[in-house]
Amino acid sequence: MKTVKQAAILIGGEGTRLGAAVSDTPKPLLEVCGRPFVEHVMLNLRRFGFNEFILLAGYRGDAVRVRYREHSAFARELDAVLHVVVEPKPLGTAGALRHAAPLLQPKFLLLNGDTFFDINYLDLCMCDAGDEPPDWLARIALRAAAATAGYDGVELCGGSISTIREQPGAICSGMVNGGVYWLDRRLLDWIPAAPASLEVDVLPQLAAAGRLAGRGYPGFFIDIGTPADLARARQVLGQVLRRPAAFLDRDGTLNRDTGYTHRIEDFHWLAGAREAIRKLNDAGYLVFIVTNQAGIARGYYDNAAVDTLHDWMQDDLARVGAHFDDLRYCPHHPEGCVPALALTCDCRKPATGMLDSLIGAWRPLLESSFMLGDADRDVAAGHGAGIASRKVAPGQLLPEVERFLAAAPKAT
Repeated sequence: MKTVKQAAILIGGEGTRLGAAVSDTPKPLLEVCGRPFVEHVMLNLRRFGFNEFILLAGYRGDAVRVRYREHSAFARELDAVLHVVVEPKPLGTAGALRHAAPLLQPKFLLLNGDTFFDINYLDLCMCDAGDEPPDWLARIALRAAAATAGYDGVELCGGSISTIREQPGAICSGMVNGGVYWLDRRLLDWIPAAPASLEVDVLPQLAAAGRLAGRGYPGFFIDIGTPADLARARQVLGQVLRRPAAFLDRDGTLNRDTGYTHRIEDFHWLAGAREAIRKLNDAGYLVFIVTNQAGIARGYYDNAAVDTLHDWMQDDLARVGAHFDDLRYCPHHPEGCVPALALTCDCRKPATGMLDSLIGAWRPLLESSFMLGDADRDVAAGHGAGIASRKVAPGQLLPEVERFLAAAPKAT
């Protein structure tokens, strides 16, 4: 069973600064790059394994409920569970959260549906740090701001936030609130009677009590709160969403190749493999695994065993703040004993079918993408797909990734 990673998204504000643009549409549902802005937020979170979303709606809540009902087209595209909770009256950001209390997991992500902050969400959510408050209730993703108006400034000591200041309209510099929170459900006990604001009524009290943590991230940030911001998002977000990709072989590259590895107990990460994936995540790269699995055609194991192992790999990577975005495996082999799979296909490396499929689905920036594997067939597949490729000795993935990242243009 896949681990549930839950994200609650605030989409209840009226967005009055946008005027007529929001007369019949909630601000996060305004079109940006071909779809409602909040869908870009959710699709990005899906990359990190978030598979349950709670949309905290208010203004024009019926429009949200209709578009994002449980079995909607977008729910199928997202391959995730969607809930819409409409507040009966304006409750504030904290009040809306408490209104959704029956649905909340013990720990969950909370973020604004009108902002896009491009960070490694698994670092924020899954990795504890020794310099944080021992019993924190909220961990905030912070971003650097040289001169930013309208965002909460913070004072950070190690991993602990000692002060958080809401400064509407004021210019603040240093670290500011990025509007993304990893929360402990016990925080609900700190919310006063509605209407209540998370930023005004809750977070400052947590800071004063030593229960508020923070981490800084350098990622791209944009909101759509003003006409100028909305216009900029429509201009640049599409470029930000186009990322380079790292295509990685599995057996012999990520794990010890002991022959037809398909059981969790037989899977052993090679030194530096998880750290290499984490570095790629932090650098903004898509990470794809492409692996020949002839053991299926030979009858040694089935597709379900491979899927179970890959789900486990994803959960194990999350413990170190890492993930892969997508995966393809080839179950064919011309000498197989399973008749339907005993064939020469276009996906078994050195053929390019698995890479072509990923490229078609994700449209990565090929000029900055690369393929790494321990066999000549991996290099041949990468070259055949039109990307830089290199053979990597077992245990050498991390330094090879570092070399590619050092030479590549910085991901946005």
